[in-house]
Amino acid sequence: MEERNGRYRFVEQYIDPYTEKRKRVSVTLNSKSNQAKKQAKTLLDQKIRAKIDSGITDDLITGVTMQTLIEEWLAVYKKQVKNATYVPTVSIMNKVLNEIDPDTLVSKVTPAFLTKLLESFLYDDRQDLSNKYVRIIKAKLSVLFHYAVSQKYISSNPVDTIKVNWKRSNKTTKIKDKFLEDDELHQLLDYAYTKNFRYATLIEWLYLTGMRIGEALALDWSDVTSTDGAYTVKVTGTLEYKNIAISEQYKSDQTKTAAGMREITLPSAGVTIYEKLKALNYDNGDFIFQTSTGSVIQPSSFNSFLRTAKNALEIDKHLSSHIFRHTHISKLAELGVPLYVIQNRVGHESSKITQTIYLHVTEQAKKQLNSKLDEL
Repeated sequence: MEERNGRYRFVEQYIDPYTEKRKRVSVTLNSKSNQAKKQAKTLLDQKIRAKIDSGITDDLITGVTMQTLIEEWLAVYKKQVKNATYVPTVSIMNKVLNEIDPDTLVSKVTPAFLTKLLESFLYDDRQDLSNKYVRIIKAKLSVLFHYAVSQKYISSNPVDTIKVNWKRSNKTTKIKDKFLEDDELHQLLDYAYTKNFRYATLIEWLYLTGMRIGEALALDWSDVTSTDGAYTVKVTGTLEYKNIAISEQYKSDQTKTAAGMREITLPSAGVTIYEKLKALNYDNGDFIFQTSTGSVIQPSSFNSFLRTAKNALEIDKHLSSHIFRHTHISKLAELGVPLYVIQNRVGHESSKITQTIYLHVTEQAKKQLNSKLDEL
């Protein structure tokens, strides 16, 4: 077929095996010679084969709304991930639906539409979310629309070509604010032991072991064993607590990452804590870290206690359960423990923050050594 510009369009029909409908593909060349016809035949065959092999059809399912897509995807996603991943994802999707019309058609969502949405999370005074959190939202949206592509709701993922105008960082968090110095830790422990013995033992345990809060709270009495006087803690799961009633919270069968499944040598101070808690809690329930009523300590209540302590002690750092993990890493680095040994102990195959803390502490140690050398 000759076109107005003098070029020639070659058309081939085929049966789509996925829909059993007749389809057409075409190519345009500069000539209709026999050689051009052979070339067109080859190109058309290649296009047909590519469409069939990739499962691409021209028949997209229309009329699907964002509300429907999100509900459908979340039902699938829930079966694929841990509860600790699923629950915050639901929160993110609710946040998205609150910012858009839930009846927005998936087929009408463009990169520009999503860019505007993400930047509203960053710059709208009602939101003012961090770059880090909005990147998480973007990643979740990418998975959502990948699912939409797989279900033939859209032909391509609009998140792939998004270019977000990220915030400039006005405040650089210093690495030393990620962990507690010795005097800050001792000050906090003194305060905690006078206010709440159970929280105080949890603080000290997290510092001594480098565990994540969920790992520590999931421990039961059988996870601590003794051989020839040496105590070992088996970390084999994490506490599933988000959106779960306290009485129904349980220990998962795996940790946050595969590297998190590990055994930790317990120092003597940790053994002392274990023995004290065993005498206090053993008859009340299976969890090592319990409240006075026998239920497992709640991370939210624990972190609330830490915020109160931060204000009372005027510690100018973000005080949460995770800071004790970082403090453990910094102390091991200060003692000269190799990085790979530290990573194995805290259950990290690789971690930028672990490496950064390690390098910071070792650099500080070198500076101290240099100053001492001048005293020789």
